[in-house]
Amino acid sequence: MSWPLPESPAARLALAKAYPFPAPGHSYLFRNGAAQPLESGTSQAALFAGRLPVIGHGSNRSPEQLRRKFGTGAEIPVSRAWLRDYDVVYSAHVSQYGSIAANLQHSPGTVAEVYVTWLDQDQLSRMHETELGGENYYYGRLNGVSLELEAGPEAALSGANVYLSTRGCLAWDGGLLGLAPVGLAAVASKGRPHGALDQLGVLDLVRARHRPERGLDHHILETIRDPAGRKALIAEMEAHAIPAEAPHFEILKGP
Repeated sequence: MSWPLPESPAARLALAKAYPFPAPGHSYLFRNGAAQPLESGTSQAALFAGRLPVIGHGSNRSPEQLRRKFGTGAEIPVSRAWLRDYDVVYSAHVSQYGSIAANLQHSPGTVAEVYVTWLDQDQLSRMHETELGGENYYYGRLNGVSLELEAGPEAALSGANVYLSTRGCLAWDGGLLGLAPVGLAAVASKGRPHGALDQLGVLDLVRARHRPERGLDHHILETIRDPAGRKALIAEMEAHAIPAEAPHFEILKGP
């Protein structure tokens, strides 16, 4: 991880429990460390020139997380968008700051709200530093998909780049569905065929399944504090994961 963790236990707990962090519910321009309005249409085409569309489906949709990664000096247009035939679900891994992170999973008929960050080359390199160092993500491209933009240089895209988990998808008992992925309750999704949990719920699900002797806050803090213990926990989660399905995904970079 290439941004500093807070020092106090209370702040670490608050950070872990807040994932995927607030998103504004509309397109925005990340400027001076905050979200500013981004108008629809093509009148601001110069904002997008030379930039690559990269889907943010977890924390990267949030200006709060962009501020941690890029500080207050970067300017990044961010388009709210709707990705057809995919859902935003939990990955079978825990981040270095204690949260259960997001993944995309093919889900025919589902339409998920995502955010497209438009990155220049320097910003993409910085994003790689924050995503590819922990062996949890691939970077690549979704080709031949339907991605409708609320604002941006075009009304829709048939492809965009994205980071997807190397660990598969967290599984739970989906009843008649059998084992099913777990959707992110914080992410709007139409036609989601499986259940969803907020971050507190999924943290407690993982704790109860893998570390039932711990209380939740103790479990979160130990997971952050102990890299070897976190690695062992991820291995257990991955062993029980649902394989990721992203038939439109082409890997461009590994962890």
